[in-house]
Amino acid sequence: MKEYLVRIYITCEEVGLIVNDAVDVGMFSLTQSFDGMNGILATYDGTISKEGLKTFISLGIAYFPLNHYEDFVITCPNCHEVIDDDMILHTYDENVLSGYNINCHRDDCGCQMADVKFKLK
Repeated sequence: MKEYLVRIYITCEEVGLIVNDAVDVGMFSLTQSFDGMNGILATYDGTISKEGLKTFISLGIAYFPLNHYEDFVITCPNCHEVIDDDMILHTYDENVLSGYNINCHRDDCGCQMADVKFKLK
């Protein structure tokens, strides 16, 4: 069974409770967490199954894939172009902890929270 490594953005207490419940029942396996900045309470990285990810998506939980990119369409919310691999932010700095996950160099879009669509329904 394919496991997805994803970054989850805790944007409010309710989302935090949902994700913590998912950890407690084994749906989401937390590998690391960071305090967020600028409106993001925390950032959680962990593994999740396809069904678990679909559940998070249905609940409107913000996420970003960190592997199996072929299963996603990742676009810039500003110019709407598909992002290149070198645009993904990997360093846990102020940008990532503030919810940004790409740095789009097209049209000088800069750091953004990407639009992510899961292709596998």
